[in-house]
Amino acid sequence: MRKDLDKGKYAAFTGVVTDMFASTFGSMFDKEISISLSDAYSGGADELMYGYESQTAVSITEEKSGFDAGLFFYTKDITMLAALMLMMDSEGTEELGEDDPDAIKELCQQVLSSLTVPIDERLGKKVSFKVDDVLKNENSALFQSESYFIADMKFTIGDRKTAMRFFMDEDLLSMFSGKSSGGAGSASDEEPDFATAFTFPDDPDDAMNDPISSMGGGSVSGGQNMDMLMDIDVPVSVKMGSTRMFLKDILTMGSGNIVELDESADEPVELVVNNKVIARGEVVIVDGYFGFRIKEIVSRAERLKKLKD
Repeated sequence: MRKDLDKGKYAAFTGVVTDMFASTFGSMFDKEISISLSDAYSGGADELMYGYESQTAVSITEEKSGFDAGLFFYTKDITMLAALMLMMDSEGTEELGEDDPDAIKELCQQVLSSLTVPIDERLGKKVSFKVDDVLKNENSALFQSESYFIADMKFTIGDRKTAMRFFMDEDLLSMFSGKSSGGAGSASDEEPDFATAFTFPDDPDDAMNDPISSMGGGSVSGGQNMDMLMDIDVPVSVKMGSTRMFLKDILTMGSGNIVELDESADEPVELVVNNKVIARGEVVIVDGYFGFRIKEIVSRAERLKKLKD
């Protein structure tokens, strides 16, 4: 049975979630992304599934407590974003394809990882969310908790207005019901009033276009925190090949020795970003420095294979 919550009690937590979901999605795609809170309440499995039957469910575990959580998306929306992450242009599909669950799992893990630091800084709570599975939402037996905290969000992707749902065991939510720890990012020790924690949308038609009934929340632009993300360093390297050697052979190496790699001379070298191969090409010389000329962006299938590794 649905139960309305004292929303002011959890305003800080829901604010972090909408803010970081919007900024992380916005930083990943060349589309304008906005996410705003539409409604927040508690309920059992039936209330949890309502409106997202046969759509995509992402099951999540909070690793420190073991409580379950999750995300619901309309399948056409999340398959479109998964394709964009893999540099494919698609409007999305009504059913999950064979490769879609792995791409969605990686996408959602990146978004959930963005919550860890701001929740710790603003609320003084350490959490770690891990994606367990991506599946079609058609069996309420998947959701075992007696009561869930449910946050419905308006989700705008470019010109597409849609919705998404974040949920978690209500016992886990109780971690965030107390006063803020006063750490970095906390303006005061008092919980903000829910009604003033969000700005209201300028577009009066938002509520009419929302797939889920709106209680009137504000929007957080995905590009709002882009400047903060643009200066993050990621390791980029060029891999020409590799080999395995006995330790005794390494200890006897000296000047002039040649180490034979497992790649032939006519095979392309790989561009590796954050330990993932994203392209292949050739080494060139530019003004006396080594450079890399891209000849091939790796295929969707190969990128998915590496996500599984």
